[in-house]
Amino acid sequence: MKKEEPDIFARDWQPSDVAVYFSALTAADEGYASGVTASMKKDGVRGDSVSAMEGRLLETFARLSGGRKAVEIGALYGYSAHWIARGLPEGGRLYSLEKDPACVQLAKEAVEASGLSRKVTVMEGPAKDSLKTLSKLAPFDFCFIDAEPELAPDYLRWAAANLRPGGVALADKTFLKGRLSPGDISAADNTRARAMREFFHVLFDSDRFASASVIPTGGGFAVGIK
Repeated sequence: MKKEEPDIFARDWQPSDVAVYFSALTAADEGYASGVTASMKKDGVRGDSVSAMEGRLLETFARLSGGRKAVEIGALYGYSAHWIARGLPEGGRLYSLEKDPACVQLAKEAVEASGLSRKVTVMEGPAKDSLKTLSKLAPFDFCFIDAEPELAPDYLRWAAANLRPGGVALADKTFLKGRLSPGDISAADNTRARAMREFFHVLFDSDRFASASVIPTGGGFAVGIK
């Protein structure tokens, strides 16, 4: 008898039916920060950012963290920053890091247009340099990682060192579209897969995170509690 492959996300319902239901239930969210989503669609990068439902997850975890100081690594056009900012109280501050000057400008414009400048600071430059600067403001309450997979382990180590106890680290696109295991994949994919497996070893290190898990979203969310 063939041994059945384990499915850690197995459920009795049909996922497609559930997706349709929740898409209808949260249809109004698709209009949030519509100027940002319109720009991303026009430039063909909408799929590089979080979905509206994933945005709700960002807001939820930001609220659960009790966040007043947050960091986002990978701003793109500022869409995810909008959702995180919604989860921060008045007086809260999100530092959103982006290395692409064009994206920095678009993110700043989006934040300004939405009246979120009081909550969001967009920082330009390599994330590693910005994180060194931000370490002086630690501890933080919330950290969202949505940047190059090759550097994800380093970003997560920074989060582990600079979050307060009980702080939340959240990362997107951790499933690498199913290319997490070595095999018949390109050299570049192998490099990313090795880095992401290292990321998960850091995440599930109980000396760094008291609790850790993954959320089976489209790209794969990973969450750790300091």
